[in-house]
Amino acid sequence: MSLPLDFNDLNFRYGGDKVFLLYLAVSDALTQEEQKYANIFLHDIERGDVIAEDGKTLRDYITEYQFRAKDDQIHRFATIFGLDEDKLRNMMGLNLNEATINEFGRFDELKKSVDKSKAKAFFEAYEQTKLIPPKVNMKTDQLLRQFILTGGFEVDMP
Repeated sequence: MSLPLDFNDLNFRYGGDKVFLLYLAVSDALTQEEQKYANIFLHDIERGDVIAEDGKTLRDYITEYQFRAKDDQIHRFATIFGLDEDKLRNMMGLNLNEATINEFGRFDELKKSVDKSKAKAFFEAYEQTKLIPPKVNMKTDQLLRQFILTGGFEVDMP
């Protein structure tokens, strides 16, 4: 028997106990990443930051939270490196691999949009040492390539 990930059967007016029970009931049906976002969502409900909407399932909220997190990752990466966010988003949506990442020169064009001074500042802060421009370019290429091929990850200024 599978549990419907639906809020219609729950009454959230009774506080966090029902929210916690819902989480326990569905956590086995979720991947580890989905559990992370379900947990964030349920904490938001407990704090009163979110009010569950009729007809919206837990799966809907998890998907929404995952989408927002991915959107934030892409935006943060583009901001840190001063690159063209639209080009990055387009490439992220293509499910590229190592063989196809630079088809039509897309990756080269994206690299050209990188603000070299921002990239230099990032890597120098991260490595706590001065870097020459060719080294910055190499590190930028590697990190940008990894970001696209893995579907993104958290990057913050050190």
